[in-house]
Amino acid sequence: MGTLNRAAWVLAGLTALLAMVACWRWWLVWLDQRRCSRLDALYRGSGQAAVDEMVGVDFEHYVAAVLRGVGYTVEVTKASGDFGVDLIATKNGVRTAVQCKRQARAVNGSAIQQVVAGAAVHECTATMVVSNHRYTPAAEKLAEVHGCVLVDRVRLARLSRAGRFQASPDQGPTNRSR
Repeated sequence: MGTLNRAAWVLAGLTALLAMVACWRWWLVWLDQRRCSRLDALYRGSGQAAVDEMVGVDFEHYVAAVLRGVGYTVEVTKASGDFGVDLIATKNGVRTAVQCKRQARAVNGSAIQQVVAGAAVHECTATMVVSNHRYTPAAEKLAEVHGCVLVDRVRLARLSRAGRFQASPDQGPTNRSR
């Protein structure tokens, strides 16, 4: 066996090894995407009673799954120092700062103030507050002034079931659930 023949076999072996590693990597990425999509489907399939029992971080992941289901690319911000922005949702080039509020009472204006202030820090052009409850009249007025989209429990349930978003952040003053 000559030197040239031996070099050809070594090159063929290295190529085969590289192909196997590439296939393995692709398979791992595919499994991760599959796991994420199944987890999103489980979150979106949760009923309102389950949503009401979630802790804050679970609610944020639930909202992220719902937003992904309606076509957003979602980034979860770090837990502390997020300046009132829990998620950054991007759709059609528009970055939306999202504040998630899972609570047992109506959401007041402080949530809108936080997300509007945090939007500038995260370089977002739109804002949204998502809650498992309703909003106070003062919060609705403040959201209207700032163009902040409010998603209450009724709209959230519709989004979760229907997989479509009725009011996009650039729609202006139509920020209440219908």
